[in-house]
Amino acid sequence: MKLYLLLVKHFSYKNALVAIFGLWLFLNMFTGSSNNCPDNQKLTVHLSKLLTKSAQKIGQLSCKIKEGVSENGGWCSTISGKNSSQHVTDRELAKEISTFLSGKSVASFGDGPGMYREIILGFNEVKKYDAFDGAPFAEQTTNYQVKFLDLTVPIYHLETYDWIVSMEVAEHIPKEFESIYVDNLVRHAREGIIMSWAVPGQGGLSHVNEQKFDYVKELFRSKGFKHLEQESIKMKQKSSLPWLRNNLNIFKRF
Repeated sequence: MKLYLLLVKHFSYKNALVAIFGLWLFLNMFTGSSNNCPDNQKLTVHLSKLLTKSAQKIGQLSCKIKEGVSENGGWCSTISGKNSSQHVTDRELAKEISTFLSGKSVASFGDGPGMYREIILGFNEVKKYDAFDGAPFAEQTTNYQVKFLDLTVPIYHLETYDWIVSMEVAEHIPKEFESIYVDNLVRHAREGIIMSWAVPGQGGLSHVNEQKFDYVKELFRSKGFKHLEQESIKMKQKSSLPWLRNNLNIFKRF
């Protein structure tokens, strides 16, 4: 009962922060002051960090009440580690991604236990590869090689990268948070995004938002990203996993 009450308390706190942050961002957008005032930028970063810490606490508490998938949608520690049968790493695809992103700074939004980070850094081709995941205990289970990040809240405290990779994540994001998730990807990608999105009927653990590719393509086009068809086909052909051969795509800024 005590854990449940703590969860309710932190969940209410997070919701309040989301509301305050949303109002703050709206006012900045309306007045056009966010890009011109260092104090506004500092407060935006501070609110983003507070939201992230609150989301992590909520996830950890919910996992203590019930194992499996947390309130945030991130996987609890019993299924989010490297030895979990729920995580499958496509090593052939990792090599293709490494080559495609050679010399680039990269962040993975939804890197699971960090196997893609480990493999891609091992090829010594990318300039940088930072890994983030929504699993509440991601930092503990990966010895802090993967940092916690809740993609269902606005993220403003991270640096921007040349490319963002987000594979096998979108279908786990509830529809109500879809726009926040996509904006987080777009905001942090200077050049492009490599991502997969499960199609309707695929099925899988905690898939709550499967979408057709035409929908995904138009969504990213509306954000200023074009689909690289030939590059996507080539990368798909290197994948050893059927769902990634079907769902993986590359988008680049116009």
